[in-house]
Amino acid sequence: MKLKIMILIVLLSVIQLSAQDQVTIYNDNFSLVRTSLTLKLEKGLQDYFIDDIPSTIEANSVIINSKNKIDIFSQNYEYDLANTSKIMQKYIGKDIEIKTTVDEVFKGKLQFTDGVTIGIIDHISKKLILIKNKEIQNINLAEIPKNFFLKPTLHWKLNSTDSGSFPVNFSYMCSGMKWDVTYNSVWDNENNQLEINSWVTINNVTGKGFKNVKLKLIAGDVRKVSTSQINRYRREKLMAAEAISAPEFSEKSFHDFHLYTLSDKVSINNKQTKQLRLFPISKVSATEKYEYQTNSKKVKSIIEFINSQKAGLGIPLPKGIVKIYKKDKDDNQLEFIGEDNLNHTPTNEKITLNTGYAFDLVGETKELDVRKLGRRIKETDMSVTLKNRSNKSKNITVLHNLYGDWDVYKENISYKKKNANQIEFDKKLKPGTEFEITWTEKIEY
Repeated sequence: MKLKIMILIVLLSVIQLSAQDQVTIYNDNFSLVRTSLTLKLEKGLQDYFIDDIPSTIEANSVIINSKNKIDIFSQNYEYDLANTSKIMQKYIGKDIEIKTTVDEVFKGKLQFTDGVTIGIIDHISKKLILIKNKEIQNINLAEIPKNFFLKPTLHWKLNSTDSGSFPVNFSYMCSGMKWDVTYNSVWDNENNQLEINSWVTINNVTGKGFKNVKLKLIAGDVRKVSTSQINRYRREKLMAAEAISAPEFSEKSFHDFHLYTLSDKVSINNKQTKQLRLFPISKVSATEKYEYQTNSKKVKSIIEFINSQKAGLGIPLPKGIVKIYKKDKDDNQLEFIGEDNLNHTPTNEKITLNTGYAFDLVGETKELDVRKLGRRIKETDMSVTLKNRSNKSKNITVLHNLYGDWDVYKENISYKKKNANQIEFDKKLKPGTEFEITWTEKIEY
């Protein structure tokens, strides 16, 4: 039987924050919330309770600004929330009334409750009566115990020089709300074009819904300092930016990060996942390539492009997942061909997406001969065999790592030095062919 508790609640002076909020969400699961509200105050020292806040609020981040003479002396974050077990524990030794499922009524002092049985001393018989929870229909209590709150609450002790209604700006930080980006793209290998459609996904588990808010997103690695006691975070400065009239996300540089502002207001309910389009669909010039890392077993399938206006994009891209599809000509339907992670990418930078491994391409690495030329010097004859078992020509880049002081010679095709520890060979293979790349390397450790 479901346990019901009938409580006479003593109403507190609790503010409901009905003003329009502004929310800035950061990549790393935290947010900055700003709102304007009106406090109805009496003259002098008084208590105020605000319960329309997230359960994940960082109480030490709260900032209150007012043009009026309002002084806040202290703030408590109350999160000891009322539930059946806690209320019953605080009623031990106090009068309660229990009505059973067969309409028997018992009145007396609560002695104990263990989750299965409730024991009371009956007022009339003075006997200890044990009542099983499953036999209880209602429990009637005089009031909710002190220091209990129905929702997470900020308790302010403040002073006002006058009575009346006073506007204030209220801001705080909270965890439990994050955003990420999914780039849904379609690869057209015949025209070397990647069509990109970007979506922002916002997940809100703060314990509070935000109605009709101005939304901003910050992309970048914003540093936060953890505290040892509560494992929460603080920000040194509040961030603000002017609204932009276009009914879509607009982007601009902001400090060392990028700020994306949605000009249309939006609602983000608690325990809701919301998706919004980040940018209009773009078509980007891209290339298809294949990479084989020596000593591995597979050949990577890669799509690569430059994030530039010339290529068709040129927008700072927040980190996210790029999902890649390709159209099947037989039925004109899209099929999924792979996905990769995208890091924060500024404009004019190369983006390399690994969609998986090529089924019909094979690479094999061999050490043909190893010779010691000294205590720390080794010379090795190397071989990489590339095989193209597909019905199309394929260009494969072979990447090979070298460490220490090295030299490469006797190569049968030319190589490029990619960096201090890596070289690369490029070879185009016709359908159904294979090729062996050979070279000799000398390394001094």
